[in-house]
Amino acid sequence: MDSLEEIKTEFAQIYEDMLRAKGLPTIFGRIMATLLLEGRELSHKEISNLTGYSISSVSRTLDQMIRMGIVHKHKDTSLKHFVFHVSVDFPEMIASSMETMLRVYEAQRDEIKKLTRKVRSLKSKEKENVEINRLHATLENVEKTIGFAEGIMKNTIKELRSRS
Repeated sequence: MDSLEEIKTEFAQIYEDMLRAKGLPTIFGRIMATLLLEGRELSHKEISNLTGYSISSVSRTLDQMIRMGIVHKHKDTSLKHFVFHVSVDFPEMIASSMETMLRVYEAQRDEIKKLTRKVRSLKSKEKENVEINRLHATLENVEKTIGFAEGIMKNTIKELRSRS
């Protein structure tokens, strides 16, 4: 039987993996998961204690996260120090990641189209025809697959944004 702490640790690992997939360091995921799981504003020291990262690492990362708009900070007048909180729009976070992937796929598809045109224009010797035909078929297959994936991603992005 899993304990509450084990489940929280597993959630933090999932969140770390999600943000790592966006190209962000593991500490971003750990801090985000901690803020979400605690459900309240936390100080530098509390975040450091809960994540296991040093206060200086937490501070540097929080500064980056604030600049990115991921985390918000304000001075707690009763405690006389800064506290941090996060409000996450999960559908928008995933839609944004998918849009980034979509831009890459669109650029790749355009490059594949250029290669396909080059292959079509090749004048070849008889023995190269088989290889040229195979390359042409491969390029067309990749282009069609990317186009299919783009359609799915566009529909998914639209659906995610309708839930935000």
